[in-house]
Amino acid sequence: MIKYANSFKILLFAVIALQVALYFYGYLRPSIIFDYVDYFPVTIVPLAIFVLQLIKKINSQFSMFLNLFLIIIFLVFPISHTFKAEYLTTYSYPSKIENSELDMNSEYLLAIDLNGSIELNFFDGFGYFIDVLNKPGKIGYPEVVETLIGEPKVVFLRELETTNLLQVSGWKVLIGNQHNWKLKIFSFDSNYILDNSGLSNSEISGTGEIYLGSNLNMEELMINGNYEITIANDLPVVVIGIANVPSNWINATIGYLNQTNEVYKVKIIVSDGSNVNFYNEG
Repeated sequence: MIKYANSFKILLFAVIALQVALYFYGYLRPSIIFDYVDYFPVTIVPLAIFVLQLIKKINSQFSMFLNLFLIIIFLVFPISHTFKAEYLTTYSYPSKIENSELDMNSEYLLAIDLNGSIELNFFDGFGYFIDVLNKPGKIGYPEVVETLIGEPKVVFLRELETTNLLQVSGWKVLIGNQHNWKLKIFSFDSNYILDNSGLSNSEISGTGEIYLGSNLNMEELMINGNYEITIANDLPVVVIGIANVPSNWINATIGYLNQTNEVYKVKIIVSDGSNVNFYNEG
């Protein structure tokens, strides 16, 4: 079996190269280094022995089994990292924030100013749930500050100082559809799914994609930046401002209408200097 040693070496180098590529393509966080260091008896020590044998050009049956062992290790760790295995050091740092006890009689303003990505959606329930996006980036873990007085009450997400290896591409934000919410968000390369009847006038700035679902019933949405916006087929809207809209929309006095046989539910105002493209769902 010694004759297969070189093949195992090549495969090991390929597995390591794959991890480097996954990092640069935005799939694998550099915090995996913490995971390897934390389990050094089965990661760093065997790798050091491998390097030593490589330098001394030792080619034995032990070397072959060592290469095979390292291939398995360097496959298991990134797979576990991707699926957020709890035994890894990366996921021993708390990143989730949850509050299901917001005042039912209050309206809440979700305020975010982030030089990173936001994935926002609604869930059937109360409060909010926040977690990091499990991709490499330059964004720290989130922290929430809530105001107890005033109307609307503010749920403000801010960035904590986080070590470089643990930084992520952004945050995942879920808010309960049993509350009335307003949005004031600035972010980049984000994805918003707005399909909730309890959403008040909101402002979204930056870049990304937005989906407006059929259950959305809000007076006004202000858009500032570069966005791709998809409109549900049964959601009547009017777009005010300069934007690219489908050819079957009507250019009326008030703005662009996607439906003429129904009164619009949502008024979308596109700020000057923005680049916004609208699409019909499907």
